[in-house]
Amino acid sequence: MNSLQLPRIDSPLAKIFLSDYISRLTQETVRYRALPYKKLAQQTSIPSPLLEEAIKGRLGLSRGRWKLLFQLLELPTTFQIRPSERDGQPCWEAYFPPISSRVDGDTK
Repeated sequence: MNSLQLPRIDSPLAKIFLSDYISRLTQETVRYRALPYKKLAQQTSIPSPLLEEAIKGRLGLSRGRWKLLFQLLELPTTFQIRPSERDGQPCWEAYFPPISSRVDGDTK
C-alpha cells in the first residue's frame, strides 16, 4: 500500500472523510429503521429541520450531540479510521467498533 498518497489521519481531508462516514451511517440507520426525524429531534432536543440537515451532512453537530444521537440509534460511539487499499488505490476505512492491533496467535 502506498500510504504516502493519503494525508495524515488528523488532516482536514481525513476529518471530512470521517464526517461523511458518520452522516451516511446515520442516514442509512434512520432510513432502515424508518424512524421519523420529529421523534429523534424531540429525544435529542434539536429542532427537526436542523437534525435532518445534520444527518444529511449539510450541517454540523457537536460531538456530544452526535454521541447522544448514536446512543439513541443504538450505534457504537467509538471507531477508528485507518489507511487501507482498494483496487490498488490507497483509501481510508472506518472500523466500528475499534479493532486492536494483535500479533497473530496472541489470545490476549
